[in-house]
Amino acid sequence: MPNIMDSGFKAISILYRKSHIWLNEGCAQYSLTAAQALVISIVCDFGMLTQDGITKRLGLDKSVVAKTVLKLEETGYMTRTKNAKDKRTYDIQPTNKALAVYPSVKKEVDICFQRMTETMTTSGRDDFKRLLLVAANLAVELDD
Repeated sequence: MPNIMDSGFKAISILYRKSHIWLNEGCAQYSLTAAQALVISIVCDFGMLTQDGITKRLGLDKSVVAKTVLKLEETGYMTRTKNAKDKRTYDIQPTNKALAVYPSVKKEVDICFQRMTETMTTSGRDDFKRLLLVAANLAVELDD
């Protein structure tokens, strides 16, 4: 029987699923889902993004991002305004409520990363993070 970890793709899939489970658990205390926490995180990182920008940067389905942004708007975490250059596009900005919860969301994300890398050395963890960022940036660039 083959080992489940014989494929990098399988490992990425497992890490994605487990990290979302852990992030859901960690962010429940703020009444946020993992998807909502990630949208808050990325919008706060950039200050403003279009819905398409969020979709590209997080690799999520457009409908998932639209529903998540709408829920965050309804709960006071985001504002959504028509883009001045393209009326079909919305600009998404964090509210003070989002900015207030942002450090806690970042902490929960860090806890998830720490959890998945807890048996790695500091050097191994740094290398792993660097390689993940290289792969993720390339994936985003390929979609542009």
